[in-house]
Amino acid sequence: MADSKYKQTRALQTRWTVKAADRIAKFLITVGGIGTILAVSAVGVFLVAVVIPIFIPGSSGEVSTTAYTRQEQPLLHVSVDEYRVMGWTMFRDGTVHLFRLDTGEELDIIRAADGDSLSAWSFAAQGDDVAFGYIDGTVRLGRIGFETDYPAAGALGADVERIGAGELAVVDNAVVQRMPEGQLRRQRFVVEIKDPLPSDHGAAIVLLDHVSGDRESVVCALTSAGDVYLDVVEQFDNWMTGETDYEVRGSVIETGYVEEGRRLPSYLVVSEAGTSVFLVWDTGELVVYDTRDFDAPRIAGNVQIADAASGGIASLNTLLGGATFLVGDSRGEVSAWFKHKDVEDGEEVFAFSRARRYTGAHARVTALAPSPRSRVFAAGYGNGLVRVFQATSGATVLEVHVDGGEAVTSVTIAPKNDGLIAMTDEGIYHWDIDLRHPEATLRALFLPVWYEGYDEPTHTWQSSSGTDDFEPKFGLWPLVFGTLKATFYSMLFGIPLALLAAIFTSEFMSPSIRPRVKTLIESMASLPSVVLGFLAALVFAPFVQRVVPAALVGFVVIPGSFLVAAYLWQLLPQAWVLRYERFRVWFLLALLPLGILASARLGPWIEGILFEGDIILWLDGQVGSGFGGWVMILLPLAAAAAVWIVGIVGSGVFRRLTDGKSRNQVALLDLGRFAAGTLAAAAMTLIVSAALSAAGADPRGPGSFLDTYVQRNALVVGFVMGFAIIPIIYTIAEDALSAVPDHLRVASLGAGATQWQTAIRIVLPTAMSGIFTAIMIGLGRAVGETMIVLMAAGNTPVLEMNIFNGFRTLSANIAVELPEAVRDSTHYRTLFLAALILFALTFAINAVAEIARMKFRKRSAQI
Repeated sequence: MADSKYKQTRALQTRWTVKAADRIAKFLITVGGIGTILAVSAVGVFLVAVVIPIFIPGSSGEVSTTAYTRQEQPLLHVSVDEYRVMGWTMFRDGTVHLFRLDTGEELDIIRAADGDSLSAWSFAAQGDDVAFGYIDGTVRLGRIGFETDYPAAGALGADVERIGAGELAVVDNAVVQRMPEGQLRRQRFVVEIKDPLPSDHGAAIVLLDHVSGDRESVVCALTSAGDVYLDVVEQFDNWMTGETDYEVRGSVIETGYVEEGRRLPSYLVVSEAGTSVFLVWDTGELVVYDTRDFDAPRIAGNVQIADAASGGIASLNTLLGGATFLVGDSRGEVSAWFKHKDVEDGEEVFAFSRARRYTGAHARVTALAPSPRSRVFAAGYGNGLVRVFQATSGATVLEVHVDGGEAVTSVTIAPKNDGLIAMTDEGIYHWDIDLRHPEATLRALFLPVWYEGYDEPTHTWQSSSGTDDFEPKFGLWPLVFGTLKATFYSMLFGIPLALLAAIFTSEFMSPSIRPRVKTLIESMASLPSVVLGFLAALVFAPFVQRVVPAALVGFVVIPGSFLVAAYLWQLLPQAWVLRYERFRVWFLLALLPLGILASARLGPWIEGILFEGDIILWLDGQVGSGFGGWVMILLPLAAAAAVWIVGIVGSGVFRRLTDGKSRNQVALLDLGRFAAGTLAAAAMTLIVSAALSAAGADPRGPGSFLDTYVQRNALVVGFVMGFAIIPIIYTIAEDALSAVPDHLRVASLGAGATQWQTAIRIVLPTAMSGIFTAIMIGLGRAVGETMIVLMAAGNTPVLEMNIFNGFRTLSANIAVELPEAVRDSTHYRTLFLAALILFALTFAINAVAEIARMKFRKRSAQI
């Protein structure tokens, strides 16, 4: 009790500042974690929102019907202006009827040709150009279409000035519309038919087709005598008289059909460049003439594009560009045909193939009309059905019906692809349409597609071109493949170096040097990828191309020199080894310049033996056999087999041989074992390579690991991007290895295991969760890399595993094309789909890494 008065009690209480800091930290960590999850989720939701419209089908608005004065003459053509306020039709009697599309009011009737002498006609699918042929053998070129201008305020009178926004008025057979901005827009109809061409066809024109250019047109005519006239017409405007002069260069194809008593064709088509002329009968027979040699045309071949069972050809037209034929039959089926190259017995031969079929309608195809601006076309049927198809993907974009089910006599897609017009004997039907993105179906994006002019279905990415008739190719598989290819080669180079460096640093390096080396390697991560890409493209790629053999030899000689140095170190006396242990690393590094020098010296010698003295020509298949290629491919496999046989299977024999031997004797036997394994690997490689080469097998060619050499290739990218991922893999792996408890190492060493055995069999399995995480994070880094592959991979979207060729990755493609993509276009949304795929790949990689990490961590915790 006496001591109780000296006893002090102190209440344990946390200061308010510590509590506040703890709560603030907890709040910030919570907000940061939730914010990160929300940010990543928002990115995913945004990508999905941009991509979803690709897969929404096209739609059509309410149909509007316009009555018109029925004509007894057959309808030849129907067209509308780009704003869909006016339309015109031309009939067999040569009259052109102009009408308002909204009310059907007839505005004017113009005679464009003499109906009594008109015998053939041709209307351009794109533009306003027309050509008329006559029974006297003459041909006239001209233009029928619309002109748009913007009159000044007050120029059209007070009545027009009073119309409101969106309202129409007719002034002198022109339609004027008030735009939302208040400006007036006038649509005027123009018919200009020029003088006959100065060419003598000698007989009535039966069929006619033409292709117009800025200064030059190609006109092809079939006469009643059975001859085909191909004229290249160059126009000159005479500035003195105001008239148009022509210079015609003509060629004649004498078919002999009349002499043979054969019926003349039903259709005539000339290719856009004038290099081919197609004659088609309604029975389905097609004959093509090769007119590339303008003065000596020849028959290139013939093919049956419809059969008797289908009732022959009911309707025929061509897509924009004139290279793809749309063939409709009496059963309601539409198919697409085009000419392509084919090789038979080493020679190019004519091939004309059906690329795809479109959904049938069980009614006669009565009209086919291509879009004037894309690969879309409309088909009209005898039961009043109208369908719009996307030619490349084969998708049915939309389907509409005319009232009463009358047969569709003509169908037209508006110039802006925003309207569909169908004509029947009872009236004109007009729909507002939204085609959306029919080019990008799942099949077209991820499966082979047979593109126009190609030999077979392929995976192709080509999003733009300089011509209006371009067929967009949105195959994403080459980009996914390029991403995987870049990742594969970079990981193939980076993982072994990073993991071996981590093992050496953690288990064998002096503790005093370890922090400095680790800091040095981690500092490599600070190098911007754009700098690495710049060095790869402008320094490494040209240098490697000059020393390809030496670079390939270096992958064998340089690691081999380190192994030889390690075996030689074992031959040193034990006292020396203990005394100079700290210099072992520098001893090994001193052999690096020797390995590089040896590679440079051996490169030309190996090139002369294996690749006929020029590896670039050898890879291109111009010289040599496949022997050298098999050596390149089989040597790593043979080395792995030798390691397994000599190092693992033969370990028991080696232990018996070294039992009771001195240290130096064991070192000599170990060196002998290494030499025997090296010789065995070389022998196996040479024997198998010689056998495969003698059997005629050649590893070179498309789809192989070896093919034509391109300066910016996977070898360069793998080397440079491997260095980009080494720091992150090394750091995480080294931390995982260093975190293994020391008592496990001590127990292993105490049981008699070597330091290497301890590292491989004890430390490495224990740290496997961290090592696997390091590899997966490095994999994610490689998948998403942009600048290195953008600058050093050649940016060619090809499906080749060839290490000497380039590629294009998803990320590089987005970086290159997104700035130039039209907002909300198919191209734009497809690029976002590529971003979504990349997002999903990295998410999947991280998820797999986390699952595996937890599994390995649970197993390690049980040790």
